[in-house]
Parts: sequence; structure tokens; C-alpha cells
Amino acid sequence: MRQSDVGTGDAWRAGMLLRQIHQRKHQAIDAALAPRGTSMSQYVVLVTIAEHPDASSHEVAVHTAQTDQSMGAMLRRLVDDGLVERTHGNRRVYRHRLSARGRELVARCEGPVRIALAEAFSPLSAEEVAQLRELLERL
Repeated sequence: MRQSDVGTGDAWRAGMLLRQIHQRKHQAIDAALAPRGTSMSQYVVLVTIAEHPDASSHEVAVHTAQTDQSMGAMLRRLVDDGLVERTHGNRRVYRHRLSARGRELVARCEGPVRIALAEAFSPLSAEEVAQLRELLERL
């Protein structure tokens, strides 16, 4: 990319479009989850813990693209809310699992999240969504 293209080229525009799409999707999922007493940020953490039981705070942070500090604060809130259980692992590392209440919340949220995502991607065919996913995975 030429220096003169920075801020104006296709890569810049693609990056800005990804950001805008992410924001719209985030807002739609937050709106769908609000009546259930949670947010997209919390839901993503809960699903990550469900998929990676006994994950450390750092491991959850890596999977969700968060900082260790912000993940520590989020996990403390989820533990305090009774959605996540925390146990000591090796050394001073905590391990995390969903509580029964956390599993129930994830199950109640799956339908609304699925609907919000279907609406967000509705301009694309299933084949185009798969192609988009493949392109993003390459990045």
C-alpha cells in the first residue's frame, strides 16, 4: 500500500465497514439480551466459559479479545451474580465454570442472539455468510 493510500484506500474502508457492522450487531444483540438481564459482552464471556470450562481469566480474555484487567473485573461481577463459579487452579490462577444459573441464562439467550444475527446478516445468502467467515478467518 502506498503511503498516500493510508486513510483512503480499500483496506481503510473495509476496516471502517467492519467496525460499523460490529457496532450495529453489538447494539442489536444488546437490545435482544437486555430483557434477559445481560449484555452481549457478558454473553460472549459466558459462552466462552461454556466452551472452555476451567479456563483461567487470561485464557477467557484471549478468547474474547479483552485485556486481562477488564476480564478480571467482568469475571468478578459474573461470580458475584452467581453466573460463574471460580476455583483455585495451580498457583494463584483461578479456573472458571458456568454455574447452573449461568448455563440457564446462556440457554435463554441463544434464541434471541440467533435471531439478531440472522437479521444482521439477512442481506447475504448462507453461501455469502460462509464466504465472509472464510475471508475473515484468513485475516
